[in-house]
Amino acid sequence: MMACFLRKKRCMKGKLSWKSKKRDLSPSGNWALEDDDVEGKIVFFGGSNYTFDLDDLLASSAEILGKGVFATTYKVAVEDTATVVVKRFEEVVVGRREFEQQMEIVGRIRHDNVAELKAYYYSKNDKLAVYSYYSQGNLFKMLHGDKGENGVPLDWESRLRIAIGAARGLAIIHEADGGKFVHGNIKSSNIFIDSQCNGCICDLGLTLIMRSLPQTNLRSSGYHAPEITDTRKSTQFSDVYSFGVVLLELLTGKSPASPLSREEDMDLASWIRSVVSEEWTGEVFDIELMRQMGIDEEMVEMLQIGLACVALKPQDRPHITHVVKMIQDIRTIE
Repeated sequence: MMACFLRKKRCMKGKLSWKSKKRDLSPSGNWALEDDDVEGKIVFFGGSNYTFDLDDLLASSAEILGKGVFATTYKVAVEDTATVVVKRFEEVVVGRREFEQQMEIVGRIRHDNVAELKAYYYSKNDKLAVYSYYSQGNLFKMLHGDKGENGVPLDWESRLRIAIGAARGLAIIHEADGGKFVHGNIKSSNIFIDSQCNGCICDLGLTLIMRSLPQTNLRSSGYHAPEITDTRKSTQFSDVYSFGVVLLELLTGKSPASPLSREEDMDLASWIRSVVSEEWTGEVFDIELMRQMGIDEEMVEMLQIGLACVALKPQDRPHITHVVKMIQDIRTIE
């Protein structure tokens, strides 16, 4: 087992809290953790090169990056040692063994296109996952966030690089646990960008922990395969569907969760199918991309890959390794 119990901190008695750098984003009061009958300990992965411990982590200033249904995500600067992303799960009921098994599978995955799980913490009332921090942010914010005065639209080569990296990352994830591992929540906000503009998949291994995701969230996200709203069980086929939606998002610049027509229930994939069927393919592409010269054929190739991934029947979707090859064949990017 690759997990290294580098430090087994003493039972954390009393309360642990973070003080946010952004007061207007901080939760009401300090969040606190109290261990009752279960000792809390932080478990590190990947060797002994970490110089902070649980006390250091929780004593550091934290900035809220986002708040979801089950977790709040923080950017935490641990003095001069490291900057990490910490996801704190709230009101998530999961057994210690199940949580640790998921974390250990994820902790063994080491690849340039998969966000590294550095450590995790489990107690009866609180669970934490510590990941690598990417200063470039995530794909969703790059595509849909406020560009500001200095904002630069993503060019086609950057989008290709992100797509290839994310596809490679997902292929590695699907190889884990004897080729049975499923991400379960592929979306642009879970694809981070490294310093070379490569896509990196994060938040893997959390679907079993968050298995009670509300039905309304599934229907409104725009990323989930149609069979998920019926079975509520993610598969590698449904991961490919979600990745296909990300490819369509890269091509169109449109958010999958936003209404795309007068029909409020038409998601991004359905809208593109309808446009392409009427032979108006050029209408789907991001206006920022249409300004570039000589990339029309490459964009159409990517569109065909995206549409193959979002096939309505799971068995009609390509395997992720085939998707990697198809994207790489569009253009060689070092």
